[in-house]
Amino acid sequence: MIAGQPNAGKSSLLNALAGAELAIVSAVAGTTRDVVSQTIQIQGVPLHVADTAGLRDSSDEVERIGVARAWGQIEGADAVLFLHDLTRTASPAYAEADAEILRTLREKLSASVPVLDVWNKQDTVGAHVPAPADGLALSAKTGEGIEALRQRLLEVAGWQAVPEGLYLARARHVDALGRVDRHLEIAATQLAARLPALDLLAEELRLAQNALNEITGEFGSDDLLGVIFSRFCIGK
Repeated sequence: MIAGQPNAGKSSLLNALAGAELAIVSAVAGTTRDVVSQTIQIQGVPLHVADTAGLRDSSDEVERIGVARAWGQIEGADAVLFLHDLTRTASPAYAEADAEILRTLREKLSASVPVLDVWNKQDTVGAHVPAPADGLALSAKTGEGIEALRQRLLEVAGWQAVPEGLYLARARHVDALGRVDRHLEIAATQLAARLPALDLLAEELRLAQNALNEITGEFGSDDLLGVIFSRFCIGK
């Protein structure tokens, strides 16, 4: 989840990570009013990234709804990219607004949810305005630092590079794969029966897909059942 004040470059960062123009980029503050999300691939690992409305108080009713939706999405995030604007670090008002956002993040998020400080617009300020030591500086416009951010996202997601490739260390993904295996075994037993109970077979496949979808999020159970019912005649 990408969060921050308006015009910090959140939409530009989403586009840079996705490698596509998904979100509208404008110098007008408050352009993003709703959540724009995309599943990106980093070394074959699927990660869901979302751009949200700039976090601020606003008299605009539509923007207030967008900010409320942003906070709703942020509360359910596995990690938050807190995007800062290096061109405004000298502004006391900007620093205070960032501090207020951080306080709210700490109130709304579990202590286990990482908040990564990312400092954007490095290309504009150059080396004379370095990012704080605990943050990551980049330019969503030029791509500088984007690869370092991708590697950091892999670490946060629990993936580690080893000679054999990438493996997932998160226990909930291992658990999900175990449930996929069990449901597929039951489905195979149903299919091997002399008179297969296709409704039970479909249910086991649905449960397997639900477990797999916890990892990939790309193909839902409704999609799976649509394929099954389009190919088989299952009686009531």
